[in-house]
Amino acid sequence: MTLKEQHLVFRTVMELIFVVSVAVTVLAFVFLPCMILSLGALLVLGIDDRFVSPVVAYIAFPEAVVISGYLLLRYWRQITEFVKSISP
Repeated sequence: MTLKEQHLVFRTVMELIFVVSVAVTVLAFVFLPCMILSLGALLVLGIDDRFVSPVVAYIAFPEAVVISGYLLLRYWRQITEFVKSISP
């Protein structure tokens, strides 16, 4: 493998790490409000505590994944520019 090919592989791996880290960060920022809203709805409705885990697993998390996917597809350029602006 030539030096140019090694550089290309390294750059591809670094870009993949960047994409995954941005996606996980967006998912985390979206998941927390979804979880809080779902648990708040359970609290307001007075539903038993045994439904907390299923609501988070089957409602809040898939909702956060869909919203995060939409945000990443729609605003990828703005998100990456923001991340690069705050990166050292």
